[in-house]
Amino acid sequence: MSTATLLRIALLIALVVAFALWNPAFISGRNIYALTQSFALLGLVALGLSLTMIAGEFDLSVGSMVAVGGLLTLVAGGSNLVHGMGVALAFAVVIGAANAFVVNRFNVSSLVVTVGSMMALSGFAFWLAGGKVISTDNFDLGFALDNPILTVLSWRSVITLAAFLLAGLFMRHTLMGRDIRVIGSKRLVAAASGAKVGLSLYIVFIVSALCAALAGSLLSMSLASAAATTGNNLMLQAVSAAIVGGVALSGGAGSPLHVLIGSLILTVMNNGLSLMGMGATGILFANGLVLMGIVLLDGQLGAWMSERFAASRARHSA
Repeated sequence: MSTATLLRIALLIALVVAFALWNPAFISGRNIYALTQSFALLGLVALGLSLTMIAGEFDLSVGSMVAVGGLLTLVAGGSNLVHGMGVALAFAVVIGAANAFVVNRFNVSSLVVTVGSMMALSGFAFWLAGGKVISTDNFDLGFALDNPILTVLSWRSVITLAAFLLAGLFMRHTLMGRDIRVIGSKRLVAAASGAKVGLSLYIVFIVSALCAALAGSLLSMSLASAAATTGNNLMLQAVSAAIVGGVALSGGAGSPLHVLIGSLILTVMNNGLSLMGMGATGILFANGLVLMGIVLLDGQLGAWMSERFAASRARHSA
């Protein structure tokens, strides 16, 4: 395990200990349950987005896809929310494939392509909502999804953890996972060596859209409502979680496990600061400080600390 990973884990543990000492209610079953519910949303969106970043691309449309996923689940599902979820996920596959097609076929920057997707999806979400909050009187599935498991988990958080596990196994143990990582760092070399660049791009953009739509769908069933503005702040939070987890903006670096740690760091920090009575502005400021600290950690400071750590280990083993 790398020094940077160990330091991230240490930061997560330090945050938990600090908030627990400040307010013992932080480690109560009720608050940990609320924390994992927040993680269920942020973690799933950050996971999908991080795969595009590892491949050297970017999906700016994830926030709008969360809103569309939630709205389609309620509007298309009616009394059958599972059917509505199926519609939302099928729609996400189409959008993800369309993003990948334009990026791959026309060699257009994914930033430009997904800005267009973000705007189009946002407009579609407002059209679906019709200027109001969409609600449903089918509460059964939402209650089932939020039913506590082992006091601190729910089916929503379990689904998110399962998605991280599957993504981690895929990236670590499959040739396609290797291709995704390689095209993010050296695309021309990867293509020359036989890596399936086009297929890799389709996979990461489709998975990104699916994760965002699934997150929105599960949230809408949990709340029994959905709105066009649901995912407004999620894209920036998801990017922050991925970067805090060690995903490089230049591509080729990062893993689902690290994104899991990054998502937990932000979720724990936001939850703890909220318990301390800090407002949204202060929480955003703290998020920015942590993000800048992590960037320094991965840069020259991280290299210096790794050298010191390696030298210390060498002295102790001598």
